[in-house]
Amino acid sequence: MDFLASMYIDNEMNLDEKRRFVERVRADNEFCALTLSLLEQEKLLREPLIPAEPVLEKNWHPPLRRVVSRLLKPIALVAAGFAAAMLLFSTHPAGPEALKGSKRFVLFEPEADRVELAGSFTGWQRLAMRRIGDSGYWELNLAIPWGEHRFVYILDGHRRMADPTLLASEKDDFGGENSILRMEERI
Repeated sequence: MDFLASMYIDNEMNLDEKRRFVERVRADNEFCALTLSLLEQEKLLREPLIPAEPVLEKNWHPPLRRVVSRLLKPIALVAAGFAAAMLLFSTHPAGPEALKGSKRFVLFEPEADRVELAGSFTGWQRLAMRRIGDSGYWELNLAIPWGEHRFVYILDGHRRMADPTLLASEKDDFGGENSILRMEERI
């Protein structure tokens, strides 16, 4: 969970991910305490090691100091307004789209004439994969619910094949092998 707070602190999340992060922090007291602790550590890391002298105090002409101050105040106000808007936006409840993640299935089978995918997330209904030019690759993009799922590729209507890029698999009830896919929510 540390990586989620780190991604938030380092601004490596999009707005939907930030919204889900804030909801997660609000719902889980232990996670909230951990996140606040990490924020304090980040604050300490960003502080200068040696106190620097303020630039404006060193031999600046007083009118120039006023001009710089007048320029910085509006920028600070805009930044504060933006931060407040982000906080309000990030506290809205997640909709149904938050229940699924996107997954791109890719298989290299240049000899196949047709490739389909079936899995627990399709109700074991076969979905046709799209051939990518003459490259021998087949692809399918799907929205998949969070959690653990089983699936298999079906080549030319009958030959079943587990995903060679996934290490997790299990024997099925028909003597074949299913791949195990874990869809975890990225906050």
